[in-house]
Amino acid sequence: MSLVDALAGIDTLNLIALGAVVFIGLPHGAMDGALAAHFGWMESKKKAASFLLGYVAMAALVVGFWFIAPAISFIIFLAISMFHFGKGDVSGTDKQFTSIESLARGGLVIAGISHFHSSDADTIFQALVGSDTELVWLFLDAALAITIACCGMTLLTKTGQERSKFFGEIAGLTLIFGILPPLVGFSIYFCLIHSMRHFASMRAMLADTISKLQITRTTVLFSAMCWAVGLVVLAQQSSNVGVEPALLQVIFIGLAALTVPHMMLVDGYVEYQKSLNNVSSSFD
Repeated sequence: MSLVDALAGIDTLNLIALGAVVFIGLPHGAMDGALAAHFGWMESKKKAASFLLGYVAMAALVVGFWFIAPAISFIIFLAISMFHFGKGDVSGTDKQFTSIESLARGGLVIAGISHFHSSDADTIFQALVGSDTELVWLFLDAALAITIACCGMTLLTKTGQERSKFFGEIAGLTLIFGILPPLVGFSIYFCLIHSMRHFASMRAMLADTISKLQITRTTVLFSAMCWAVGLVVLAQQSSNVGVEPALLQVIFIGLAALTVPHMMLVDGYVEYQKSLNNVSSSFD
């Protein structure tokens, strides 16, 4: 059976969801190349090579550790995704409770989807870490408790329109995650909410230093490189474990590998630069 025939045999909704993650969600991380250009890291071949090699090296370390300790690696991936998703979705002006709101929002995505569809989710987890998913569920049980507590605290600390907006988003996502299959619910959130918000914030930040053409060109180039590598790995893995497990492995282990350098850049270096700018402006 060819790879195309095998893909045709996968549930249509799940295939569409995975395709959306790959072709809509993944490019939001590929904007890291434009971000590097914004910081001047692509001005010379030496700087560009250093950035690319460092980025690839971090991603490769994640993949290597995943094969050594898949369950632990997956739990770490879930934990950092919970933080990253939540941080990107935080709204409001009260910085005192930002961490609590981040855990509420990110936890709904990670723990919510998993517990709404525990049987389907466990099948996906087994494809990623093997048959023993007990540690993963222990983490998700703790994450669910934290999420519920943080949602309650966030509702108590917000007032007026901010409370209504938070409640509306949480209620809407809860409905989506509860009704739709896990991969479909995740793809809707990842592509239409998280990625779109990231695109908007990056475009606003990059507008003064990089042209729209350069942003698009760099993002497409980085995306195409990831797609090419993923296709090669998929073709190899599908003959060993089957197409559907291989597809899940390539997409989600690949996302984990790219999330680590992406978070270091977006949630680390970018936030550090923003704090420096805020300190500098306070003295002006």
